Parts: sequence; C-alpha cells; structure tokens
Amino acid sequence: MRVRCVQNSSTDLNNDTPPWKKPGKYLFQLFADKIRDHKDLKSRWAVLQETRVEYFRGKGFVSLLKNHPELKDIFESDKSLGAEDIANVLLSNNLLVRNDRVVKIVRPGKQKLSTWPAHLEIFPDQEFSENDAFFA
Repeated sequence: MRVRCVQNSSTDLNNDTPPWKKPGKYLFQLFADKIRDHKDLKSRWAVLQETRVEYFRGKGFVSLLKNHPELKDIFESDKSLGAEDIANVLLSNNLLVRNDRVVKIVRPGKQKLSTWPAHLEIFPDQEFSENDAFFA
C-alpha cells in the first residue's frame, strides 16, 4: 500500500476574501473593457463633472450578462457569479462609477423623467443597483 504525503499550503482560514476577488484588478479590468465594447450593451454619452462620459444603465448590464453568459468565462475560478457581485467588485476596484441624474424633477409638459439623462453626478453610495442606476 502506497501512502502519499500531501503538504498543505499555508492558507489563512480567517481570510474572508471570496475567491473571485483574489485574481486581482487586472482580470476585472479585462472584463470591464470587454463589456464596454460589447455591441449589446446600450450606452449613451452624458456630462459628468464637466467631462463627457459614456454610461450604461444597471438593468442593461444585468440583461447583457443574462443573454451572454460566455462573458463570464474570463472568471475560470467561479463562473456562477451574479451580475450584482461582479458589478460590486468593479465598483470597489474603481473600474465603474455609479452615477445619478442631476435633474430629478419632471420637466413641465412631460409625464416622466428621461430614460437617458444628459447630465450626471457621482452617487455617494457606490453599490450596484439594477433599477434607477447609471454606471460610467
């Protein structure tokens, strides 16, 4: 009978970092570039702090990942990540910035707010939201 000795690596059991946060910023930078260039992610241009930026809506990001699961193939370790988890990692690595519309009241003669506002401001709480959230 052969006995095989396995040397355990020095893993910290108290480390609460999920495995999908460990690969580093570079992997998520590649993913962010990949989704920004994707033709099915609807985006528009707006003014953010006197600078023109391209932005997309939170629900557009969720539907893109739902319709194109192959985009998550870049995460070999954990392809079961949800859109909210991925977006929160991108936000924490400053690869995305959550924004909000500057004008929050309906213009006279209109029934609802614009779907794609022309002026944005940085939202104080940098967490992902599918509804009423814009990301640049």
